[in-house]
Amino acid sequence: MFLKFICCDVFNRIACDLVAKSPNIIDVEFVPMLAHVEPVKLNQQLQERINAVKESDRSYDAILLGFGLCGNSVIGLTSDLPMIIPRAHDCCTIHMGSKGNFLNAFEGNLSSGWGSTGYFERTFSQYSGYPITDQLANYKTTKEYIGYVEQYGEEDADYIWETMHPKIETGDSFYIKIDGYEYSNSYEGYLARAEETGKQMNVVNGSAGMLKALVNGDWNEDMFLIVGPGQKIAGVYDLDYVMKAE
Repeated sequence: MFLKFICCDVFNRIACDLVAKSPNIIDVEFVPMLAHVEPVKLNQQLQERINAVKESDRSYDAILLGFGLCGNSVIGLTSDLPMIIPRAHDCCTIHMGSKGNFLNAFEGNLSSGWGSTGYFERTFSQYSGYPITDQLANYKTTKEYIGYVEQYGEEDADYIWETMHPKIETGDSFYIKIDGYEYSNSYEGYLARAEETGKQMNVVNGSAGMLKALVNGDWNEDMFLIVGPGQKIAGVYDLDYVMKAE
């Protein structure tokens, strides 16, 4: 098959390796990792990239999306080509390799912070190019926050936002280790950040299995949603199907 792969930059190293080894011919492009901080903008960017696939001179068989729901960033996306996307709420499940692996490792700690090589390199390292504190403050540019301001004023909007999006603090932090894809000093860097904030570091074994199945065309219904031409992605928000096509 000839496939287009639009993927979050957090998977850059893994995706490049898997694409090179895939039996399929794949053109891949990456979206900056912290784009998910502003879901409305990311949704627009993804739809623009999907639309550009149709306008290109390439005859692709399908579009692969290296994303989960990611704050509803993928809701409403549509294409004239089939689209395949992991059934995942966010990239944590994809890093773990399956929904089952994710629940086994994080059950009872679903709100805990976590990191990985890709997460650290694309967010915290000196090479990432992202001023993360500024990025995370950009909720005030989201459609949701702006709607609160228009309806209630800025002071009340701040209160509503803080109520609807409480900061959840736990004493644990997780590092997802994926054998064969541990590079640079990511683990040491993430461990240092955990220690600075008094977190207990837990190392869990992740897997590139979900991404490998995605690029190899092994799209079983339990792991992936196949969105037919003209259909749109919609949320289900459970722990099984996560999303659907309609």
